Formats: sequence, structure tokens, C-alpha cells
Amino acid sequence: MKDLLPHYERELAFLRTRGREFAERYPKIASRLMMSGEGSDDPHVERMIESFALLSARVSKRLEDSYPEFAESLLSVLYPHYLRPFPSCSIACFQNAEMPLDPPEGITIPRGTTLKSRAVNGAECTFRTAWDVSTSTMHLSRACFSPVPSLPARVSLPPGASAMLSLDLRRTHGSGEAASSGQSTVRLYIDAAQSVTAALRDALFLSVAATFVECDSGWRRVSASLIEAVGFRAEEALVDYPSNVHDGYRYLTEYFAFPEKFSFFDLCLGRLPPDLLQHDELTLHFALSGLHAESDAARLLQGIDTRTLRTGCVPVVNLFPKRGEPIRLSGQKTCFSVIADARRAFAYEVASIDSVHRVSQSGQGEQITEFRPFFSLRHGERAIEDGNYWISSRNAQLAEKSPGHETGIAIVESAAGVPSRQSDVLSVALTCTNRDLPTLLPVNGPGAELIPEGGLHSGPVRLLRRPTASCRFDHQRDGLWRLVSHLSLNHLSISGSGLQAFREMLCLYDLPRTTLNGRKIDGIKGIENVTKTTWLNGKPFACFVRGIEVRITIDEDAFVGSGLDVFARVMDCFLGLYVHLNSFVQVVLVSSRTAEELIRCKPRSGESILG
Repeated sequence: MKDLLPHYERELAFLRTRGREFAERYPKIASRLMMSGEGSDDPHVERMIESFALLSARVSKRLEDSYPEFAESLLSVLYPHYLRPFPSCSIACFQNAEMPLDPPEGITIPRGTTLKSRAVNGAECTFRTAWDVSTSTMHLSRACFSPVPSLPARVSLPPGASAMLSLDLRRTHGSGEAASSGQSTVRLYIDAAQSVTAALRDALFLSVAATFVECDSGWRRVSASLIEAVGFRAEEALVDYPSNVHDGYRYLTEYFAFPEKFSFFDLCLGRLPPDLLQHDELTLHFALSGLHAESDAARLLQGIDTRTLRTGCVPVVNLFPKRGEPIRLSGQKTCFSVIADARRAFAYEVASIDSVHRVSQSGQGEQITEFRPFFSLRHGERAIEDGNYWISSRNAQLAEKSPGHETGIAIVESAAGVPSRQSDVLSVALTCTNRDLPTLLPVNGPGAELIPEGGLHSGPVRLLRRPTASCRFDHQRDGLWRLVSHLSLNHLSISGSGLQAFREMLCLYDLPRTTLNGRKIDGIKGIENVTKTTWLNGKPFACFVRGIEVRITIDEDAFVGSGLDVFARVMDCFLGLYVHLNSFVQVVLVSSRTAEELIRCKPRSGESILG
């Protein structure tokens, strides 16, 4: 209703202004209506003016919305995630508690494991894990940062390396032979303030000049990279998108809505020489370049310890399947409210309607009829007598006034089919969230525990971060049409004159609309693309490939506290959409102050990295 108020006030002001002009031009007629310069002295006429202003405001708002029904129907078929809420997210930690029958390589808690919280306002919050969690046999026993490292006499650092990050790993159980054949990756979460997280991540992915492994036999330099980014694979998505949607759109949404997802990294121990994996204790030394002792990043990293880097952590998402309340078909109406729980409707929001079936009772028993989405690619694939469909809608005003009742469903039945009877019931399968109830959960204290289903983990599971509030894409005014428009990719938005268009496109994905996100978007000072040729090794022979290099000029100060590495990776994945067949895109970040090249990503063709 608050979106209607500006239109009402504008229409009322217009009527009063025109009423004054009318009274000046036709004083005799105006006197019959008792109209003065600012309105009418007759309260009945005044109420009539206000009523017409309200009706005109509704028409004006609909015109400004630019016929949203078409855009909603189009997005519901091709990109339904733009119409759904982005759920509350947090980080959960599976604290180590040995199971009696744990195998030597540990256990794996699969992706999608359900976690239940304590009751909040009478309703439990339900989360699910975003990826697999392994109870590692290798645990971090020490972590430290040395701005001036001490090295053995035979070890020398590469030129430019001035600092060292050291991680001690210890195998808790199982022999080295058994462990080396099992789990070979240790996933760590950076549990620290945003500034420390950004500094550590940039140091690991942008500043590592050499990697050394220390064991009983001394120090050994390894050429393989032992660090890998987490969160950029399809099986690591917070919310599953349809298969036709490119992952670049998902990365943008997650980057702005829940950037803590990218605060993980993997230690790929499987890339070490086999003889090193036999040791039960290892120390990984990462020589860092460009981090001087007096720099801000070095001061932030000096507080790193084992509490900063945690194992057994995973993002959790407040999204879960639920059976909706049965809908009785009275035969007198075709539109019904979809309610997840009639007793606590305020605690649930319908994210999507997954399936609809009509259950009919007859002498032959129970008969189930499937209803399909009216707007879908499967529309009309059945015979006309079996054409039963449903259409969903959401009333934003009702969501504010009566949460839990805003989702509606209308059924469309075939005239040639069997009509619904008063005893028939619609059975609706839903995917729901708990709205903003998770934000009321405590963190790192009493009541912060989550209870996993399935009995795969006997130890406590705690929330490390306060769950975020759920958020939505902007659907007001022409918001839906801007979403549809930006899906038509063109090179204008990555040309020198397309900076404003590129910023506006990123603003579409800034769902929380926080100050930090706004500063990062404003920190993009320029964007341009140039034609480039690169050498591609391939079979049966190597060749030259023509592509484009996208140079993004940024203000580094705008990314303090969030880091450059994650932003570069997200832009790299997203701008990979702009590639043509047999071509590539290469993203380069450039400093706006020094014109120095900060990050150069590898050439990319869609989801494939070249070279």
C-alpha cells in the first residue's frame, strides 16, 4: 500500500489544482459543487474527490508497472529464481565429536542435510547444508603469520617474498597409508572480521610466491598450487537454479546477498608427493610477496590463529520442502490461498510451488489428477481433455498485512475433463522459507545449536554467523522489465560508454542494498573491451584464437574489507557469458590511481578455462 501513496497524493494534488482552475473559469458551476480554490466546502464532494484520486492512483500505478503480468509469466518459465525470495543464510560449524564407528578417512555429511533450530516464536527454523561436509582426519593444530620469517639455512625465498603464512596439520586417527588413500582435501573457513577475511583471502590467492612443506625430513619446496577457491562449482550453490541458467547470474546474487559463502578455501593435499602424505604431521609454509611488515594487510594478518581457520564449517540455507495445507475445492471459486501452516502462517513464506494434484474420492477409491503450471514449456503436451493447469500469484500488500497468506493459486480445468467436486482436495507440494525468523536466533551461545537429521553427526552444530534477512529482487515500477532487459547480453554494457549500464546491472543483484555493496559498485570507475589474440594449445594442433579483453578500472579503497580476489572471480565467471563461439573473454582489473594491472584472470570461454 505504501507504493500506492505517492500516486494517490499526486492524483489528489492534480485534482485540487485543476479544481481551482475549473472554479476560476466556471464559477457558476463550481458554486453548485461548493468548490473553492483548494477543494470543496461540501464534505461529500471532498470524499468523492478523494475516492476518484484513489481509483486514478491504482490506474497510474498499473501503467507505471508496465504490464508486469507478462514479465512475470516470462520469468516464471525461463528464470523463476528472479521471482522467488533469496532465503536467509548463515555459517554452521560441525564441531568434532568422534563417532564410535568412524572410518579412518572420516565421514561425509552430504549436501542438503537438514538442520533444525530451536523454536522461534513457536516455529522451528529449518536449514540445509550447501555442500558436503567432511570430518577431516587432518586437523589444523597451529596457524601463524610471520612478517619477517625465520628460515633454515638451505631454504631461500623467491625474490619479492617478505612474509610467511604457516599452517600445521596433524592427523588425528588412522595411519598415513589409510589416510593417503582417503580424504586428500582439507576445507577451511576463515572465521574472522571482514577486513581480516579479505586480507587473508587476497594473500592466499594473489600473493603466494612459493609453497614449502615441512616434515620430519626437513623443508621441501613444491611446485603444485595447494590452495583452491571454494564456492564456484554447481554442486556448491546456495540455491539451485534451473539448468538453463548460467552460473554467472548465481555468483552475482550470492556475492552481494551472502559474500561469506566465499570465505572458504581448500588445502589440496592430494597434490603433494605421495611420500609426504605418509606423515602424520605436516607444516605448510606459504611465502607471500608484497606484504611488508608495516602494511595494513600485514597488521591484520598477525592475529591469525587456529580460531581464525576452522574445519567442519559449511554455509546453511533456510530453504526446505513442505506439504501445504489441503485446499478444499468448493466449486464456487477458482482462486485459493496457499498456506504452508495454518497454525503459524506468519512463520513461513512460499518460495515456490513444486507440484499440484487433485485428490478425488470415488467408489473405486482415491483418484489423483496432476495439475501443471499454466505458464510452462510443457503446456499443451497432453490431450485437451487432460488439460488441467494452475497459475500462482503473490500479493505484496497482503504479505505486509497478513504474512503467510500472500501466495494464491488459480486452477484452470479443461471443459472436456472431469470437473472438480465439492469433496475434492488440492494437494500442494511447496518449497518454503521461515521469512526473517532466523535473524532472531542466537549465535555462539545458548540456543545456537542446530540439530541434524539422519544421525550422521553426534557432536554439536552451532551457528557462527547471525543469519541474514531474506530479500527479493526489485519488482516495483519497471524492475521486472529491467531484469528481462539485462538478460539480452550485448557489448554496449562493457564498452567505455557503458559504465553506467554496467553499474545499473550490478545494482539489480544487490538485494540487501547495503552500504558496503553500494561502495563496491561505485568503486568501478571504468570498463572497456579490446580485441585480443591468444595461443591455444589443443588437439590435433594448436592455433590462435581471437577474443576480447575486458579491462575494469576500480578504486581499491572501495574494496577494503571485501577483497579483490572474490570480486575478480565473480566478474570473470559472469563476463564469460559475453563470449562467442570459438572465442574467449579475459578479465583484467586495473587500479584507477596508478593505472597498474592488479589482477589478470585466465582466458575463459563460457565455463571453460583456456590454457
